Amino acid sequence: MSELYSVRMRAAQGGPHENGGHHISGAERIVKLEEVGSIAQSLAERALHHSKGTADFINITVDLIPSNEITYIDCLQVEEHRANTIVEAHELAIELLQGPHITEVAIQNAINFLKGLDSSMRGAMLVDATTGKRIDEGKRGVRVSHMDSFDSESLGDNDHMREALVLASKVQSADGIVGELCWSDDPDYTVGYVACNGVYHRIPNMKELGSDIGGRVFFVQSDIDSKSVIEYLEKTPVLVQR
Repeated sequence: MSELYSVRMRAAQGGPHENGGHHISGAERIVKLEEVGSIAQSLAERALHHSKGTADFINITVDLIPSNEITYIDCLQVEEHRANTIVEAHELAIELLQGPHITEVAIQNAINFLKGLDSSMRGAMLVDATTGKRIDEGKRGVRVSHMDSFDSESLGDNDHMREALVLASKVQSADGIVGELCWSDDPDYTVGYVACNGVYHRIPNMKELGSDIGGRVFFVQSDIDSKSVIEYLEKTPVLVQR
């Protein structure tokens, strides 16, 4: 296989994220050398034409990934669901997630954590799947990174879904993570999802149209080594395969 490169973009308005800039967009790909230029350009264009506003800070990072450092995982199965209201959507999320690994208290707490945000987090919250207590700290959260699929287009032409499916597949492949709850911070996109037991459940109407606040919660087992899980999610290069 030819050498692969990680191309990552993050964009903000009002300066860099570290200086209090408002998060606009983030995306990444793992591509061949000859694709790096065009992918970097497309990610920059995306940051400049986003429904959350025009970024005035764009950071694009390109790293070579040694082939022996890549982990290959299977893509989650996809199931589409219907929900006519936010209440219905959240009730369905609870029904799909609840089971021997995740308690109803943990799911309800996770929904309340997301509903209680006053601005979107850059990363995901880690929540104990039994007690429902949050085990990470601060506004940054856990930022899942270094991931893509072999053939991104085969996962669909909807960027939101394709990228979420790749991310959810990586998250569910981590030891100790038993589920995920998510809805987008894109004001034009109200579809969210839950992931558990090898399935990505796509659910409409998870939030109000026009809301620019969203986030993710990862449900983790109580005895988890959170440092090793975070290291895997943030640093290990992963390619998802059908």
